[in-house]
Amino acid sequence: MIASEIISNHLKPLNYTDTGEMALLAMHELNVNQMPVVNNGVYVGIISLEEITLLKHLNDPLLEIHTSLKRPYVHESSHLFDVMKAALEYNVRIVPVLTDSDDVYAGVISAESCLKAFSELNSIVDEGGIIELTVPLKDFSLTEIVRIIESNGVYPLACYTNIDQMNAKVNVTIKTNSNELSAIMTTIERYNYEINGFYHEDEYREDMKERYDALMRFINI
Repeated sequence: MIASEIISNHLKPLNYTDTGEMALLAMHELNVNQMPVVNNGVYVGIISLEEITLLKHLNDPLLEIHTSLKRPYVHESSHLFDVMKAALEYNVRIVPVLTDSDDVYAGVISAESCLKAFSELNSIVDEGGIIELTVPLKDFSLTEIVRIIESNGVYPLACYTNIDQMNAKVNVTIKTNSNELSAIMTTIERYNYEINGFYHEDEYREDMKERYDALMRFINI
């Protein structure tokens, strides 16, 4: 999934010549606390509600703010993971998107739309069970883990890894297409993998949905 598939044009950018009062009114109307800024159509960065308050007078233009604006962005062909990386790196809730050809501002991707796209990409809302493993870094082979799972007639829908450099281990979380995990667990144990936990859909799905819905409500606040 790439940026152009989840881009939105509903958040029109502010202009560097707009006054602080105009910016505050726009944020109030759109119920946001961050907005992109352009200068003669060229993307400048993201301005926050807090930065606007740095103006001596609200009728001063935004260009009077003597701070360097955060400038996260991705291109239309950037992958969803690049969007998430930019949002985390700059600690922002919107990521502007520029055209591939000439770097013209094209729109933004919000944290909400990014998370929704991530959930679709990673089968979070699809039916299936979850397996959590820990593997020594020197022995880690995703190919082997997938082979073990598929040998039981089950298919992995998504896989997440987190490397613990201090302990030289890899934590692996796998979403499968089946709620029946007992045969897989038995096979995995034969390969001496450390099993951290497993979750059947009937006990996991509702909890995941509640957490996801709660996160969406938080983002919309």
